[in-house]
Amino acid sequence: MAKEEKAPKAEKEKKGLSMVVLLPILLIVVVGGSIGGTLVTNHFLTGEKTAAAETAKDSSKISSDEAIVALDEFLVNLAKEDNQEQQYMKVNLSILVADEEKSAEATKNVAVIRDSVVNLLRQQKASGILSSAESVPNLKKALKETINQEYGSEIAKDVYVTDLVIQ
Repeated sequence: MAKEEKAPKAEKEKKGLSMVVLLPILLIVVVGGSIGGTLVTNHFLTGEKTAAAETAKDSSKISSDEAIVALDEFLVNLAKEDNQEQQYMKVNLSILVADEEKSAEATKNVAVIRDSVVNLLRQQKASGILSSAESVPNLKKALKETINQEYGSEIAKDVYVTDLVIQ
């Protein structure tokens, strides 16, 4: 019986010894893999983000001479559609002007700009504004053309929609 008791203890010691050696090795492999995976992933993702950021900077760069003039919020009734209740549009706009002088002119003549924007927006229908991906860019182009036409010269180089809600 003594031999039988010693044999299981020897097997338990061998299993215990192998577990003592195996657990730290397994832990080192897991930690090393996690660190390595994180470094490799961050390296590849950072490269993509940097390229995307450079492309975005190039496409939407505003020169140091240009200025942005923020206009107060517009709340207008939209053109009524058949069998629908009256809908409203709340929009915040900013316009890009050529320089600080044009910025001062735009600020001074903000009533002319607001009037042209309100008149154009009141003619729009909600379905027309929300119908496709090109609808808002087309609206921005129309706003720019209308502002410049009503002002009498090119004051707005671009129009930015910073907030848009239709109810």
